Amino acid sequence: MSAVAIAAGMERISHKWGWFLVLGILQIVLGILALGDTVAVTVVSMIFLGWLLIFSAILHALHWFRGRERSFFLDLLGFILDLVVGFIFLTNPAAGAVTLTLVLAAFLLVGGVMRIVASLSFDLPHRVWAILSGVVAAGLGVLLWIHWPLSGLYFIGLAIGIELIFRGWAWVMLAVRMRHFAHAV
Repeated sequence: MSAVAIAAGMERISHKWGWFLVLGILQIVLGILALGDTVAVTVVSMIFLGWLLIFSAILHALHWFRGRERSFFLDLLGFILDLVVGFIFLTNPAAGAVTLTLVLAAFLLVGGVMRIVASLSFDLPHRVWAILSGVVAAGLGVLLWIHWPLSGLYFIGLAIGIELIFRGWAWVMLAVRMRHFAHAV
């Protein structure tokens, strides 16, 4: 996207900077509240994910009954997996969170190690940042694994809270930029 297109877009919406500021502040407040009770946020997120999976299972079943022979097995498999995992998340959200955290720990550990190996294998400019990213990801995976299953009860809520705060801060900074842009025009 060119600088001219970005400036034109900013000019169109810059008078609404207050709404972006309110959105950012609300997300920061929600993030702080989420950090206040990470276990509750983890449980609520697992219940929400469970309902999404149940809805997905219903859509798989509808597609399955439409009668496509080619996708019969995949729709049946998707239906069964979504229904079973959704039911587990709804009936026992703590077990779902613990399991999901273990999968996430393995993903972070393997992904971090792969990023480190790939960065060391090629002579790329500024590869220290990719190596650092890999070290952080692998370290997070190890920490989750070491503290598992306890980490499964709070980590997802912690991640949601931190994400809300940083996303809210990004909206606040955009609103400040839009305000300056509106006054400059």
